[in-house]
Amino acid sequence: MPTLDYSPLPKALQPLLVRFYRAHNSRNRIRPEATCWVARRGAILGGLCLTPVADGHFLTGLLVSPSQRSRGIGAQLVREALMSNSGPVWLFCKPELLDFYTRLGFVMTDQLPDTLADRLARYRRTKALIALLHDRRMMPMPAATLNIAIACLIDERGRLLVVRKRSTRFFMLPGGKAEPGETPLQTLKRELHEELDLRLEDDDLESFGHFRAPAANEPDHQVEADVFIGRLPHAVKVQAELEELGWMEIAPCAREDVAPLLRRHIMPALLMRTEGKEQAV
Repeated sequence: MPTLDYSPLPKALQPLLVRFYRAHNSRNRIRPEATCWVARRGAILGGLCLTPVADGHFLTGLLVSPSQRSRGIGAQLVREALMSNSGPVWLFCKPELLDFYTRLGFVMTDQLPDTLADRLARYRRTKALIALLHDRRMMPMPAATLNIAIACLIDERGRLLVVRKRSTRFFMLPGGKAEPGETPLQTLKRELHEELDLRLEDDDLESFGHFRAPAANEPDHQVEADVFIGRLPHAVKVQAELEELGWMEIAPCAREDVAPLLRRHIMPALLMRTEGKEQAV
C-alpha cells in the first residue's frame, strides 16, 4: 500500500479539497489567503486550513474521511502543519475535543486577536466552543520523549500478548519507536512484522488512545504512546530484538516486571473497557 503523504496543497489544486469537504457534508470554506494541508494516498483522505490572522494563523476544517478515522491521520496532519509555522496557531473546538488537541500541544486561551474574539462571541450564541492556542515560542524545552506505537493484541482466550526485549527485565506491549514521516499505524504495522512476523491490515487495528508514562528501559525518558487494539489472528514467535513473549489476563496488575505504561495506564483502561462491555450485555 502506498505511503500516506502529508503536504501543503498547491493553490491550483485547492478545488480538490473543496470537493472533499462537500462530499463529507462539511461547511468549511477555504479563504483565498489560506494554506491548505492534506493527507493523501492518491485521493485526499484528510485536510485542514491555516488562514493568516494577526501574527499567526487560524486552524479550521480539520476533517478525515470517515473510513480512515482512528488511525492517527488527523493528529499527524495537524503535527505536520504546525511544524511549518513558528508563530501562534489558534482554533475553536467543541469541549469533547479538548483532550485530542491538548495532546498536540494546544492550551486553552482567552487571549485572541480581535477578529477571532468577535467570531468566537458570535459562534457561542448557538454552540459551545472553546478557544485553543499552540505557540512554539512559549513552550518549555521538552523532556526527552520517545514516540511509540504499540498494540493490545488479544487472543481467543481473552489474554493480552506482552513481550520482553533482549537484555531487559520489563514486559510490555509489542510495537516500537516511530521513524520519520510515519503515522502511528504505519509504525505499529512495521514493528509487528519485524518483531513477530505478524502482518495486520489497517482495519484489524482500532485506536485505543494516547498514553504517557516513564520509559521502562531508558532512564530519564518519557514515552508518548499511540495505542491500538485488535485480535491476534494466529500464534506468533519472537524475533529481531525480542527475547520472550508472555500472556497476561486483563486484570489489576501489581507485577514489578511490567512496564509502567502498561501497568499504570493501559491495563486500567482495558479493565474499564471490559467492564463496560459486560454491563452492556
